[in-house]
Amino acid sequence: MNEAKFILSKSKLLDQVKKLTNLGLKVSYSYKTNRIVGDLLQELSPEVDLSIHAFEEIEEIKDKSKIHFFTQAELEDELKKILELGIRSFVVDNEVDFKRLIKVIEETKIKIDLSLRMKFQEHRVGTGKYFVYGMPAKKVNELILEVSDNEFIGKLGIHLHRKSQNTSEWEIVEELEDSISEEVLGRLDFVNLGGGLPSVYRSSSVDVYDYVFGKLKKAKEWLEERNIETIIEPGRFLAAPCIVLETEVIQKYDNNLVINTTIYNGSSDNIVTGTKMLIEGELNDGGNEFLIKGNSPTRDDIFRYKVRLREDIGVGDKIVFLNAGAYNYTTDFFGYKKLETEVVE
Repeated sequence: MNEAKFILSKSKLLDQVKKLTNLGLKVSYSYKTNRIVGDLLQELSPEVDLSIHAFEEIEEIKDKSKIHFFTQAELEDELKKILELGIRSFVVDNEVDFKRLIKVIEETKIKIDLSLRMKFQEHRVGTGKYFVYGMPAKKVNELILEVSDNEFIGKLGIHLHRKSQNTSEWEIVEELEDSISEEVLGRLDFVNLGGGLPSVYRSSSVDVYDYVFGKLKKAKEWLEERNIETIIEPGRFLAAPCIVLETEVIQKYDNNLVINTTIYNGSSDNIVTGTKMLIEGELNDGGNEFLIKGNSPTRDDIFRYKVRLREDIGVGDKIVFLNAGAYNYTTDFFGYKKLETEVVE
């Protein structure tokens, strides 16, 4: 039996980057989505910046000037340590972190670029299940005006928080017009549109891309008219399509196929977000319907509940999952080990 593994295509990764840079957008990859993808981007696409959400990730980035660091309740000494490492671009999402960071840069006399994270589409994003990052638009306007003349602030911008796998909330220009005053717009150097760019799974469609890209282009042109740079922060959009998960059937009974890995070390995204990966060669009709289960003794270890595959698929045959690169972290459940990622051209 072969071991399950991820296969990462460099060319597909670069194609995804070009889809955004061709729109004239500055790209900052959300490193937490898949660190191996982020490491490759440092080598293959030096024009891409990196959005970092934890101190532990900083050492993985060779050029610290490429980092946009997202603060989250760091103490003053911790912020000073981050500054000592050479990081000069920060994103804050609450007033406590904002005030603490301003205090530290004024004490150390270190100049930084600063982005204030704003809640976006507040009337559409529910807070029942997920935490909604960012400050209300009114507070962001106030703080921008408060800090815009600070001698230790270089470039100043706002960051728009958008939920993952977003297919509908892209009325960017309208939201900016409603949320940011003309006076504040005149103080901004950049707007980071955040992430949320979707990838393709069983329950989603590529049809949404024309709509999303049209809105991105409109936003970029609107901001450019005001001499404001537009940044996009993809994670899933870059990491998912360039990676497949290659598995093998190790048992077949009834209409169940058991494969040689588990969602607990191959698709934690499946658990967290409920995404179901497409399978190479799956059928719209014909064949047989199968349930594809991981090889752990847990009832929820299911990659796909119902998928049509050729009728004679059996033990030893490969099942290749598409768009498998986002949040594919390993857990230590049952002592599972991280799967290999093979990098190909």
